[in-house]
Amino acid sequence: MERDAITYAVWAVVLTGIALSFGVTYRNRWLRSQRARLMDLFNQYFRGDVSADQLGARARQIVSRHFTAGSQFYSLAIASFQSAIDAGPAHQMRSEDRQTQLLKALAALKNEFGLTDRYRVEGWRAGRE
Repeated sequence: MERDAITYAVWAVVLTGIALSFGVTYRNRWLRSQRARLMDLFNQYFRGDVSADQLGARARQIVSRHFTAGSQFYSLAIASFQSAIDAGPAHQMRSEDRQTQLLKALAALKNEFGLTDRYRVEGWRAGRE
């Protein structure tokens, strides 16, 4: 009787571990697909295919409000912005108009999601060392 209880307990632990590993794998794949969809949306935005209002609505459909308030969302936006800057031919000078357009798009993105206030870099202040 005692051996059966131990066997059942071991099997329960093994099956729980398997179920947890499947759950973690599924969640990681789901999060990765959501990030890829969001990155594609950012790329469309910086190409000029999507307006800031449409970007906000579609991004909130893709990911939760908690994710849009986080640093990972901001890093995806900046990575997409940087890839839009680097998309021009390397041998040509980047035009001032294109840079201005991309910077205005980034400012509109920050205002849409409130990223400007949360991620402001603070300089040195008295009392902070």
